Amino acid sequence: MKRLALLVPAISMAVVALPGVASAQAATPASAQASAQAAAPLACSSSVKAKENINIRASIGGTSLGLFYKGDTACLNSRSTGPSYTACGITGTTYYNITYGSKRGWIVSGCVTKV
Repeated sequence: MKRLALLVPAISMAVVALPGVASAQAATPASAQASAQAAAPLACSSSVKAKENINIRASIGGTSLGLFYKGDTACLNSRSTGPSYTACGITGTTYYNITYGSKRGWIVSGCVTKV
């Protein structure tokens, strides 16, 4: 019985390796490529440019995700109103949701210009 048990894995391996027979491994790169294309970011219809270094926040008034650096541009996703702020010499209540590199979050609108 031990001899048969050893032969079965060798036979099934030979079937997978036969030329012209598709395997799950051979399909993986194509399906991974299709998934990557489907996940590609949409084109940015509107952009903003930072007048100063600005904190990007997870939510309006939330935890900082990092900085949006002076002179850089980001994709403007949406806008919202929130609590009053004073930043960059401006008092306002408008916030922008942006995508900056791999970060997506909220910034105060007074510290950017639309481009």
